[in-house]
Amino acid sequence: MKQETKSGHELKNAIAAIVGPKYVIDDYFALIPYARDISAFPGVMPGIVVRPKSSEELAEIVKLANRTGYPITVKGGGQAGGGVTKGEATRNIMVDMGRMDEIEVDIENSRVVAGAGSRLSTIDDALRPYGHFINTVIGPYYTATAGGLTSGIAGAGFGKNVSTLGCNWTFVLGLKVVLPNGDIITTGAGPDSNVNREDIYFREVTGPDLTDLFVGSGGAFGLITEVVYRTLPIPKHMKAISYVTPSMEVTWAIQLELSAKERVPYTNTIMFEMTNYMVKAIADGIEGYGAIFYAVEGDDEADIDSRIKEISAVCEKHGAIHGNEKMDHFAMTGTTGTLEMVRDVPSNSCPFMTWESMFPRSKSLEFTKGLQDAFKSVEGHRENATAAGLYLVPMGHIFLTGITIRSGFSTPEAEEHLRKTWRVGEEYMRKVGTCSTYSQGTNSNFIAESWSPNHSKMMNSIKKVLDPKNIMCPGLWNF
Repeated sequence: MKQETKSGHELKNAIAAIVGPKYVIDDYFALIPYARDISAFPGVMPGIVVRPKSSEELAEIVKLANRTGYPITVKGGGQAGGGVTKGEATRNIMVDMGRMDEIEVDIENSRVVAGAGSRLSTIDDALRPYGHFINTVIGPYYTATAGGLTSGIAGAGFGKNVSTLGCNWTFVLGLKVVLPNGDIITTGAGPDSNVNREDIYFREVTGPDLTDLFVGSGGAFGLITEVVYRTLPIPKHMKAISYVTPSMEVTWAIQLELSAKERVPYTNTIMFEMTNYMVKAIADGIEGYGAIFYAVEGDDEADIDSRIKEISAVCEKHGAIHGNEKMDHFAMTGTTGTLEMVRDVPSNSCPFMTWESMFPRSKSLEFTKGLQDAFKSVEGHRENATAAGLYLVPMGHIFLTGITIRSGFSTPEAEEHLRKTWRVGEEYMRKVGTCSTYSQGTNSNFIAESWSPNHSKMMNSIKKVLDPKNIMCPGLWNF
């Protein structure tokens, strides 16, 4: 087979015939931004980038890849934290889903059909005039895409109201997917589970539901092109409050008590350490260990006030103090991921690594301390990790713990240190029975090392049936 050079890709003309020359990129300089995600993992230079507009165009590209043996990788919003899928460097056909961003609102049936490249903020913008919303994501609200979130994060992502609504998979009614052979299918109770159906209106198919085969798969079994979400009415009122805690232990005591209540008083909550640069900017000198932000939504304003008082009583009982006006404002917006500062986190944190993991709430404090100790044990940690921050999001019976470590030095040594730290963190997580939530790149390979022999056998069997030539995201999950 002819080898590609920096001057062009062998399939450029064939791909351009499918999508148009304007939407094909093979100039070496233009490919560089596609080589990596926002993490410190090393990049993989694609051979060519294509930007299809429809499932049908993507299906033709996949069929072309099957005929020619070129691997396919995928890019959503570029916000992945697990590294890019390896495939085969300089040969990969990278599919940029950005043009697949059409949004169809169906309020009569409380649903919205979103193209895989739709930004989550844009979906909310389309729904807002109708008084509805979807759970979207805590952050990055303005850059993450529907397809990337659904495919690339455990549970289809952590919604902006994750503390009460949970992960997004429960609000996904179904998907449209291009399989590795180029076939297009729908999941859930869609047209493929009953040829007399026109669209996907509910999830509960009579028979096997294939939706979760693709949720969190990273694209190994097929590329998601549309996500059908169940929408929710926007509550009439929202209020917020913030509290500063004196210690890590107090922070956990507060969140454990509130999250265990029969009716959780908040709609969403997140805690950042006071060392977080966003918190520093609004704390105006208030000192403490952590800042807990609470947002409370509802249709009854008196009930919201009562819930705010309930939160305050628990916080103050444990010795936390009320934040300031700026911090309360952050609780209104930052808690739901819509604040502009949250959007800016990735651009100000490179090179960096983030670990997000779910753990049973009763043992989450012990787990988090152990993870922090694991990071500190890495040689050179003090010199290379110029900033580190922890955040905590209660999710009912489990807690989502996130730790971000970044370096102020854009050097190969600093990036290598972060990769070494990542490995130590992941090994600790695996030892205690959890892992990072990113279903992408290098992180997927490490997670797959924890699979049991039977689980691995089953996953590999599915992959071989759907993708016998292993052209779709090869290397993901060690396939």
